[in-house]
Amino acid sequence: MKVEILDGLMGSGKSTSICKWMDELSIKEPLSKFFYISPLLSEVQEDGGRIHKQCNHVKFVSPESIGRSSKSEHLLELLKDGVNIACTHSLYLNMNQEHFDVMKDLGYHLIIDEEIGMISGYNQYSQSDCDSLIELGCLSKQESDGMLLWNQNSTSFNNKDHKYHVFKRHVENGLIYACKSSNSMMVTQLPIKLLEVAKRIIILTYMFEGNILSSFLKLKGIQYSPFTEVVLNNVDKQEIRDLITLHKPRFFRQWKFMDNLPLTYTWYSGNTISKERRITNKDISDITKYIKSVKHACGAEWTDVIYTFPKCRSMLDETSRMSKINPEELKRVDVLQEKRTWLASNTRATNTLSYKWCLIHCYNRYPTQSVMQYLKDYGVEINNDVFALSEMLQWIWRSRIRNQEDIYLAIASYRMRVLFCEWLEKE
Repeated sequence: MKVEILDGLMGSGKSTSICKWMDELSIKEPLSKFFYISPLLSEVQEDGGRIHKQCNHVKFVSPESIGRSSKSEHLLELLKDGVNIACTHSLYLNMNQEHFDVMKDLGYHLIIDEEIGMISGYNQYSQSDCDSLIELGCLSKQESDGMLLWNQNSTSFNNKDHKYHVFKRHVENGLIYACKSSNSMMVTQLPIKLLEVAKRIIILTYMFEGNILSSFLKLKGIQYSPFTEVVLNNVDKQEIRDLITLHKPRFFRQWKFMDNLPLTYTWYSGNTISKERRITNKDISDITKYIKSVKHACGAEWTDVIYTFPKCRSMLDETSRMSKINPEELKRVDVLQEKRTWLASNTRATNTLSYKWCLIHCYNRYPTQSVMQYLKDYGVEINNDVFALSEMLQWIWRSRIRNQEDIYLAIASYRMRVLFCEWLEKE
């Protein structure tokens, strides 16, 4: 198995090029079958999805749940029919062995638009839960890779109301792994067979090397190489620089203290480590004021703005009782009606916000601690700066800069601002 990487800056034409390549291959090899995966449902829906619009010869079908028990059931039907399929990451990750067998037998080409989440943190259970199950003889840990194994045949765990029912199911499916150093730090890993069944795998991304997926592939010993059968557009950095106005506060001293705020997830969530000071209500108020000040400085309306910080501090998180950063002073009804400007920092692929031009980034990003620790324990490390920068660039390119239109950009975190400025100046 070999993975091919089409690595190019946003706006370099990756999606357009791969659609042209699929069209040409389907004419040259009429029996070719394609399975296209995107992070967002809007990109693969038949009534307006980008993949359906950009391919002229290859016709895609998207699974639906209407008249069936699930989209997964329809996906299996489509695979058996041998049609070209477009679906989301989440649906693809819920495939089972029956899907895999059909996909392999028919020789599907797998196209992944943006990195698929093959490894992520798992925090549904605590270290005490894990230790208790080990003491009871229910769990053991595979020494070679930390995979958790279920050793208990008691039927009580099969009851859906049992505390560990879901955990047991995840472990039995081979999804849960623990770090060498601590059972409290667990990750989920999706089976490699997700990649093994494809005739060919092409991933569309930017700054792949040093990021989480490249580290994961190295961990599993999976080879990857550049995809060279298309030529991307040459993107002029100077043209990008000309489109971006970086926010410089009129009263710089007033906002200088923002450089000293951690702005990390642990800080926002209140789970600070010993060296990091705890977030205060004043900090919440100050970040709210900062967002307002940026909007005012460039003369934007709220409809022109997107901003980001962890979801636990946004109005979108109903489960969190934490104080919210709410510069628009929204009520819950407004949020439900999507009158909001908050946008998750890891948003990729969507073009629906390409009219936005005032961008306010208030998040100092790092990979999930458990993911970093697990990969480190087993000999592979993530480049934290590559991860942070690539994610921020994807977020910025949700705006109208993707249409070669100017934007106003504020980056509150000193570290993130330095990373961006260094990238911007680098040819």
